[in-house]
Amino acid sequence: MLGPEIKFVDRDYILFENKKLLYLAGIDYHRMSNNPIIIQAMSDAAHEFGLNPTGSRTTTGNHSLYIQLEKTVSNFFNSEAAAVFASGYISNMVLLQTIKDDFDIFFIDEVTHSSMMDATKLCDKKVISFKYLNPQHLKEQIDKNVSANSRLLVMTDGVFPSTGEIPPLKDYADVVKKYDGKILTDDAHAMAVIGKTGKGTWEEKELSRDLFFQTGTLSKGFGIHGGVIQGDSDLINNIQERSAAFAGSTGISLPLAAAAAKSISYLKSNPQIITELQKSALALKEKFRGIGFKMPSSPVPIFSITLEDRQKNQRLKQLLLNNGIYPPFINYPGSPPGGHFRFIITSITTREQIQLLFETIKSAL
Repeated sequence: MLGPEIKFVDRDYILFENKKLLYLAGIDYHRMSNNPIIIQAMSDAAHEFGLNPTGSRTTTGNHSLYIQLEKTVSNFFNSEAAAVFASGYISNMVLLQTIKDDFDIFFIDEVTHSSMMDATKLCDKKVISFKYLNPQHLKEQIDKNVSANSRLLVMTDGVFPSTGEIPPLKDYADVVKKYDGKILTDDAHAMAVIGKTGKGTWEEKELSRDLFFQTGTLSKGFGIHGGVIQGDSDLINNIQERSAAFAGSTGISLPLAAAAAKSISYLKSNPQIITELQKSALALKEKFRGIGFKMPSSPVPIFSITLEDRQKNQRLKQLLLNNGIYPPFINYPGSPPGGHFRFIITSITTREQIQLLFETIKSAL
């Protein structure tokens, strides 16, 4: 079933059922998709280059804008190289097609995003699930299933999108290092959102990136579109040679490639945008905990709110509408049982808007 029909009227507000409502929802954490600087870059590229690169990047479609974008990604992450492609959903598929033969067995968090689950089904590998955010159960499953000289890959969301929870990566790392394994984090909701400079979960947890593969998207923290993987030159070269999903698909629209490069450069030059959003997220989570809601202590600006009762949730929905706030009730895979309101704040959300959200929710208790 599709979600409700909405229409943006500016960076903060949407039209919903003919009402202008504050939109504290979605995935564009810095509202870069409506930033005039980014829109101008996209418009200029459309006029200069058109919309479509006219082919796969391995044949006739390796446009100079892609080369520029990948260099911009590498600069942001301080990596040797990067690969960009049409969709964030296929990021895990692209990576696993590339590295699957380097590992004997996969271990995956039981509520990891469907893009990772789907990718594992194409790899012809033994896949063992472990309990959500549970390093002890991961260790038990590894001890039970890994034989001598087997190389393992642990797979998890870097940020779980429904709740904003970050997995205990240090504990996972302690387990994995004993087996010469690696960790794959889907950092779709972490890139440009967490870490001192927005590099994602390994930076947030102060862990060596050498232990990690990192997949992600340009559609969330960067606010544009497309999939992205950063890493060393050997990894990226192997992606180009081994991944059928990369080789067999047309790249992202050229204006979007230009917009993504501008967005990444903008956030690289203005890192305070990222860190200030983290501070605001932590402060609001503390306020919500103060009135009885369970909130992870992560600096991710996601706020899962449920009154754990259908009628009470409907009452909150009406209160939100009455106060001019769009009610983002979500019942998506990975959501709490029965669904929840999944709010976000962004780097352009004002203190007054945050206070309005908080007071509205508090009034429903």
